[in-house]
Amino acid sequence: MSLERSILTSFRAGVLAIGMDGSVVYLNDIGRKILNGTSLDEGVNIHALAGENAFFRVLRESLSMNYLPTRLEVEMQVRDGERQYLGFTLAELKDGDDRSGICAFFKDLTHVEMAEESDNLNRRLLLLGQMAAGLAHEIRNPIASIGIHCGILKSHMTDNGKFQSSVGMIATEVSKVEFIIRECLNFVRPAELDIREVDVENMVREVLSRMASVFPGSRFSLKTGLPPGTTAEGDKGLLEQAVTNIVSNAAEASGGKADVEVSLGIVRHFSDLLKVNRMVETILPGGRDSEKEFVKIAVRDNGPGVPEDIGEKIFVPFFTTKKTGTGIGLPMAQKIIHSHGGILDLRSSPGEGAEFIIQIPKRQKVGG
Repeated sequence: MSLERSILTSFRAGVLAIGMDGSVVYLNDIGRKILNGTSLDEGVNIHALAGENAFFRVLRESLSMNYLPTRLEVEMQVRDGERQYLGFTLAELKDGDDRSGICAFFKDLTHVEMAEESDNLNRRLLLLGQMAAGLAHEIRNPIASIGIHCGILKSHMTDNGKFQSSVGMIATEVSKVEFIIRECLNFVRPAELDIREVDVENMVREVLSRMASVFPGSRFSLKTGLPPGTTAEGDKGLLEQAVTNIVSNAAEASGGKADVEVSLGIVRHFSDLLKVNRMVETILPGGRDSEKEFVKIAVRDNGPGVPEDIGEKIFVPFFTTKKTGTGIGLPMAQKIIHSHGGILDLRSSPGEGAEFIIQIPKRQKVGG
């Protein structure tokens, strides 16, 4: 093996070379792993694959550009619709003074996207927590006073049925306000994880069993691609809560007569990326375990789907399209998944149901 090829093979980033005719002339091993699930390989022509994803379209267009774009990021779909984020740089391939093609150096940024999304959520929760704590203090005192006076009035007007009914209604509304305050404070409070080995399949089966009794008119099924006994490090109680919220939302979205399918599997992302002051270093010398395994839990329903204008708001706390409920279920699920270093994603088309996709790392970082 030549020194040049040895260097390219050892490079801890994907390296892809394309001739001017669009044919792939070189793809190193880590590049092949990152692009696993696509049709790209040596000998394939990029023009034929341009419709497959944004990365390939940029590569095709770059063959005719005089000045190549650098430091780009694209989102593409691979592995049965799985989202993947790539960061890449393009350079010219030269044969003497003549341009013979282009070369792309690329990294899988999916794990970085997860980390940044989690950081953004934590910052928003911190601001919400400060606001909610102040509001709760200001609201709770008058609400408690109203509740006390309702009790006094009821005890002194026992012979007035109409008055008793009105006071009872006031007391009920006071209880609703107190419940919303508690939900708000629970949501903004930082998640404290009790990390243990969690048997993912058993956990999901337990959730579906409970949901079957809550929604007797719905059908719940499980399709697993996990090896028996697959575990992930996490807080079992919180993960159960997250999955329960999502499955419950799927059943409710279909009017309580849902066909909800949960599928389990393993996905892999390359995560040997270093964030320093929010900058991403694309190459790190040495190190091992650059490819991390994530457990994937996908919850699909046959409901009406999520309208496009609502999709951007569905994880916003207290936003709801339901007549009852606080709008905290899905945001709470997102918070729990993010606290595990994972991501909660949504895929939906109006009239074709919705699919919520959880990805959590099998192993949690210990000691920072």
